[in-house]
Amino acid sequence: MGNRRKHARITTELPKSLIQAINERLVAGETYESIATYLHESGHDISKSSVGRYGKDFLSKLERLRIVKEQARTIMTEGKDGPALEMTEAATQLALQLIMERLVAAEDLRDAKSSEILKALALLERSAVQREKLKMDAGRMVEAAVARIKESLQEELQKTPEILERLVSMVDTVAAETKENQ
Repeated sequence: MGNRRKHARITTELPKSLIQAINERLVAGETYESIATYLHESGHDISKSSVGRYGKDFLSKLERLRIVKEQARTIMTEGKDGPALEMTEAATQLALQLIMERLVAAEDLRDAKSSEILKALALLERSAVQREKLKMDAGRMVEAAVARIKESLQEELQKTPEILERLVSMVDTVAAETKENQ
């Protein structure tokens, strides 16, 4: 791919509020020509071609975002972990996919963009390791809490062993269910 100039005039010359208005008009399905006319009426001399280049890039990013959202929904419905980690893991998996696509598309892995991508990949990997550590810590905390509950119950219910046995069984059941849902 060549070094094609992006729509620098729209992103560098226009205020953010006007760029937001352009984005809204693109999403609403307005033509590039009508958006260029709107910009001209707003005092900005931006051509239909510039709007077209910007619109093509914006709409392709919007479509990619829609695909990513759908993929996230799919990952979340198939996820086995608790809800607190599902979204993070879905986002990480999607980000890894996008990074890998960019690396495959990169012509020279030594260029500045590729090194930024590799740094992002390392950060994502680090966050995945931290999530796994969090899961393990949560499991250990559940086990420690179960042990403390059992000890307290044993101390309090030494006088009625049949009730103690039933309660310990109930705590074990809840602990097993909690481990399955992690």
